[in-house]
Amino acid sequence: MREIFLRVRGDDPASLVRAAACCWSWRGIMSHPQFAHDYRKFHGAAPVLGFLYNNHHMTTHIDVRGQRRWYSSHFVSTATFRPPACRDRRKWRVLDSRHGLALFDTPKSHEDFLVYDLLTGEHWEIHADPKCHYFMWWPDDDDDLHACLRCNATLLCAKDRCDHLDCHGGPFRVAFVGCDYTGRAAHAAVYSSETRQWTDVTSVEHEHYIHYTGHSAVVGDKVYVPCMESDSLIVYNMGQRELSVINPPFVVQAITLMGVEDGMPLFVSVVKPRLLLWSLETGPGGAARWTRHRVIELKSLLPTPVLLDNSGVTPVGFAEGVGVIFLSTKAGLYTIELSSRRSKKVHGMQSIEKAIPYMSFYTGEWGPLLASDEASPAVGGGTTI
Repeated sequence: MREIFLRVRGDDPASLVRAAACCWSWRGIMSHPQFAHDYRKFHGAAPVLGFLYNNHHMTTHIDVRGQRRWYSSHFVSTATFRPPACRDRRKWRVLDSRHGLALFDTPKSHEDFLVYDLLTGEHWEIHADPKCHYFMWWPDDDDDLHACLRCNATLLCAKDRCDHLDCHGGPFRVAFVGCDYTGRAAHAAVYSSETRQWTDVTSVEHEHYIHYTGHSAVVGDKVYVPCMESDSLIVYNMGQRELSVINPPFVVQAITLMGVEDGMPLFVSVVKPRLLLWSLETGPGGAARWTRHRVIELKSLLPTPVLLDNSGVTPVGFAEGVGVIFLSTKAGLYTIELSSRRSKKVHGMQSIEKAIPYMSFYTGEWGPLLASDEASPAVGGGTTI
């Protein structure tokens, strides 16, 4: 039975919950600490439990500056068990999610940002260093910070030699890459949860604004961030605290940075009815080479009316490690597993700009199956998945 339980899909934790409720023997198997370790090791990359996205709203009243815009973040479960801390959050904007943590912009609260573990409910406040304000927000707009954030934020696990299978409660870093309001230079700094300190600001001359809602990619100590008005990338080497610019060797129509696959930044372009996947390789001298390494036919994966629509299909998210891409269409949001070529409609909303996968092994404590005085000492109250 233990070998069977180890093979239950990571995105189907409800099956293990039901199995643990059947009898003391099965619950004892899954409550043993070694089972949690072996379960994660067997499945490797954490499963996609759902995704987060933002929705913007306009105030109903009009002041001297016109209508005001504010955001709310939403969580959509794609697994069989909804994590208890995963919920919609009014006037929060999700910026990034990695290794079981999610980063939110919360300027209407007393802190500037929050890092949240959506499974355990733990959260950590981040207060922006005043020396970073000039590249994180537009100036003179303190009353409407939800509308003027203009830096790209990347959340990273900071555990030493971590395999990222169970990062709950561990230290983290957040890399902020933005530009000043003149749009002539890019700047970056990193916040560490271990020291609760910010690094010095690193800068490089650059003529384009940072794409603050775009996806970032992390390869080793390097963070890749896209620009808004060009296909160039800003690369922030956190270890050496250096910023550099990569210009694409050729122009690919509507190419989008999505994340990392096989240790290289992954880009996606849609040329109906095909999905083209590109990798970016950089040589010792910084020379960039883009390689198209995969073509996926969409005819059998998406409804025909979607492919005939001139507005097309837009890649809006990518789950690293499991190879699942999110595509926004007029018929709703779809996921496509790159390895199996299976597609699934996961949301009916048509205008999701950015889907941020939330990946983690669900962790929770089993409640007692019997009265407390009847509890078996062999079961314990351990963590399971």
